[in-house]
Amino acid sequence: MSYIVQKWNKFKFVLHPSEFEIVFFGLEYFIAITNRRVPIDYKIEDKTSIFQQYELYYNNLTSGRERKEEERKSDIYTQITDNPKYIDYEIFESEENNQLKKFKRAIQREPVINISPFSLTVDEKKNQLRVNIFDGTGNSNIGLEFSYPKEIWQNGKALTTENLTTYKLYVELIKRIKKNARKAKAIRNGDTSSPDFWISERSLPEVNTNFGLKENSILLK
Repeated sequence: MSYIVQKWNKFKFVLHPSEFEIVFFGLEYFIAITNRRVPIDYKIEDKTSIFQQYELYYNNLTSGRERKEEERKSDIYTQITDNPKYIDYEIFESEENNQLKKFKRAIQREPVINISPFSLTVDEKKNQLRVNIFDGTGNSNIGLEFSYPKEIWQNGKALTTENLTTYKLYVELIKRIKKNARKAKAIRNGDTSSPDFWISERSLPEVNTNFGLKENSILLK
């Protein structure tokens, strides 16, 4: 990575899988693996795998039952860019089974949009709902977070990202999600709160079957 993130833009949401795919329709984007090593022949060309991944993730979290360990592997951790030229890959060697194997790792010239799960949990000490990006059990995961740097440190100075094309893609994605969703409301023990995420009407009844929500007596409205 050729920069350091100073501040973040973050947006959490829950959509039905069919709504999630429509959000990307007609946009220029690529799914880019930057958070782990990749095969030597890897190229940034994928545009569709995230839709199947999200459907599997969504079906797991709306199954109504406790998620098994292997089902947690459906949690999505990936990145999106509008231009593969913003990401370079360097070759390195790693010894495995007494053999040297070649892989590639990413060098980001400009920021990517990060995609990760988020969860809705209960802070028992404060008797408050908390929106977190990590839940060790995976049972309270209910949606996704898009994050993109708001300010970066690069070449010895702080820079805002608002003029970068990937930021404009991030803004357009959020705009489209909001057209299909609204701010969430949650009821627990008779108290109503507004946790910081958006949810679509279509996904609402299915998400309310989530094991973590039922376990914590949370009803989304």
